[in-house]
Amino acid sequence: MSLKPVELQIALPRTTEAGKIQNGLQHRPALDQQQLAGQNVKQTEQLAQRSSEVDESAESALRDREGGGQQPGGHSAPPKPQKTETAHDAEHPYKGHRIDLSL
Repeated sequence: MSLKPVELQIALPRTTEAGKIQNGLQHRPALDQQQLAGQNVKQTEQLAQRSSEVDESAESALRDREGGGQQPGGHSAPPKPQKTETAHDAEHPYKGHRIDLSL
């Protein structure tokens, strides 16, 4: 296969372009793996940070419940007066209020 000088003028510049493209295709899987590994590390750090924040908030909620509402500093808040509501039975619409015990 012999090439004429005119054909070489076109073929030689194209070989460098083809070489760059081929090099990029060969190294693409390695670059993709590096990017995925970096994303995985970042995601793992975010999950670790997130779970520790959730644990801390859960612990503080437990401390608040166990402490009986104590404020930080050792002072407890005065207890709020609870309203005692007596349960009133609803009055029956047609029964009376008096009992007849005559026999």
